[in-house]
Amino acid sequence: MYEELYEKLPDANRYWDKLGLSRPEAPLSKDDLDRIIFAHQSRIPFENLDVCDFHRPIKLGIPDLFEKIIVGNRGGYCFELNTLFEALLASLGYQVRPCLCRAVCGAKVKDPINHRAVLVELDGEEVLVDVGFGGPLPSASLSLVDGQEQIIRGESFTARRIDAYWWAVDRVTGAKKDLYGIEGPSRMQTELELCLATVTDKDFDALNLACSRPGTEFHDHRIANLRTPNGYFAIWDDVLTVRKDGKKERIPLPDEAAFADACEQYFGFRPHGA
Repeated sequence: MYEELYEKLPDANRYWDKLGLSRPEAPLSKDDLDRIIFAHQSRIPFENLDVCDFHRPIKLGIPDLFEKIIVGNRGGYCFELNTLFEALLASLGYQVRPCLCRAVCGAKVKDPINHRAVLVELDGEEVLVDVGFGGPLPSASLSLVDGQEQIIRGESFTARRIDAYWWAVDRVTGAKKDLYGIEGPSRMQTELELCLATVTDKDFDALNLACSRPGTEFHDHRIANLRTPNGYFAIWDDVLTVRKDGKKERIPLPDEAAFADACEQYFGFRPHGA
């Protein structure tokens, strides 16, 4: 029943072509890993249209994910992107395993477990890797060193131990402006919580179903995100956000044609039927 979850990539070379990279040679370094992460976040978008718009069941088998994302030139959400990315890293010889996570994004009331990320063994220690968050997580691997600030492409992140199994990833947000346009101090907020307990790919099958049902964020809201060298593109419902060099522009998407055009121009794919 779950055999397809553990299959190898059908064509790793095609995956590398999609990322615009050559396969790195052994011995593999942190720089190699970080370069692959950034390329993935910049070339393959987070998007949930199969869940939100088309109401298609999300298949997590490696052949299905490869066909959709690499061959079909689409993106996906965390259970798709991080599953496929884990298979790519495994094909290189990295020791990898999935981890249960909770997206927090600064919220005071926490959601149930709703996210999948990847743990990669690097120089004898595990680091966090995530190409499927669809938001403000690191563009490189994050070391799980309690309380140590890590600056990644100008952003500040800190891994913080909660207990024997759970860790938090905190990020220093940019300065905010109040109603009068006065800029206040930046602040630290928790973006993600992750669990180090051992899980396997089939443990995410039911979680994928739960996170794609009506009433969830993924089912009820259109979401897309793609990193750029100096910012990102993002869609939330009917608004496109373009961030470049610290400045944001919000562009309304008034109809389906405008939405489809934005997907094609900024995220590299056109929704089926649009």
